[in-house]
Amino acid sequence: MPGILQSLPLRWLIAVISFPIGGFIGHLVAGPAATIPAALISGAIAGGIIGLGQGFALKLPSQALALWAGATAVGLGLALAGVTAVIGQITTTTEAAALGVVAGLTLGAGQAFVLQRSGVPSAWMWVVASGLAWAAGWFVTASAGIALEAGWPVYGLSGAIVSQVITGVVIWRSMGARLAAGPTPA
Repeated sequence: MPGILQSLPLRWLIAVISFPIGGFIGHLVAGPAATIPAALISGAIAGGIIGLGQGFALKLPSQALALWAGATAVGLGLALAGVTAVIGQITTTTEAAALGVVAGLTLGAGQAFVLQRSGVPSAWMWVVASGLAWAAGWFVTASAGIALEAGWPVYGLSGAIVSQVITGVVIWRSMGARLAAGPTPA
């Protein structure tokens, strides 16, 4: 099976592991995302790790990788802190899905900037896809009975698989030719 990791869809799905790793480390460092400071810190840590996983999957060059991870960290940290400021700690499926929409749109906008800078056509589609994917990820995790009261900064493995499949379809269908060709200068 030489070259199996050359497949963009496979690399994108393998990046799923960055979600539970990022969530665990963010939670370990900042505690439950029940307060604005904890939400900001745990979200930024989780977002940075998720962004690195996704950026490596996309084979982004170093500058674009740093921008992608940074956009994901800032987007998730700000979204989680903002939603925590308005709602408090997330405890219901509806609140979790709302957090997903806000987080996906926020970090998706930053990631779309990186995609556009890299010459990806229709990069704006990424913002919409991320909002839908993150809402679905939180919905699936909450519906699976995962305790939201624990204050995780990101959804679990089940939600990560769903969100990565949704965004993976967008990457593959809309942006795959450009990204599958390999790194481009950013």
